Amino acid sequence: MDMFQDYLPLFFNLYTTYYTPYQPYIRPFMRYVYYAQSYAYKYLFPTLWPLYRLTRMVFSRLSDAPDIVTVVVLVLVAWISLRVLDILRRQIVYWISVALKLLLWAAVALIGFYVYQRGVEQSLEDFGWVLGYFAALENEGERLGQIKGKAKMNQARKSERGAPRGRTRGGGWL
Repeated sequence: MDMFQDYLPLFFNLYTTYYTPYQPYIRPFMRYVYYAQSYAYKYLFPTLWPLYRLTRMVFSRLSDAPDIVTVVVLVLVAWISLRVLDILRRQIVYWISVALKLLLWAAVALIGFYVYQRGVEQSLEDFGWVLGYFAALENEGERLGQIKGKAKMNQARKSERGAPRGRTRGGGWL
């Protein structure tokens, strides 16, 4: 970058100086530069001048009211951050679904390998035992839940009828 900054004035000198030793080499290039400039002034400048005036007016009005610019920048930053978070969410959901599919197919492969090793009849007996074990756990959970539910119901009934009313020691708003 330093080299570019050092040689930039020299390039400008080549562009602005009429008599240089490099004039024969620069003249064809300069002809294309002048053609491009004339095309821009003839066709692009009349078309873009109203747009330039409009944008200059809008930006000058916005610089007079910085609150609007602040709100617009805040909305823009919020929108961009939400888009980035949406992309991240989609990536996370994708990788979690890939991991779950891999786990599912690994379980299917393991079950297939288990059936291949033990045989169909023995593996059906084993699967029946596992299902019976889970059914017993479910029944035990229901039984314990009903016992705990009855105990809480009895505790609620005792607290209803045995609570002293009025101004008693320790009897506040509970």
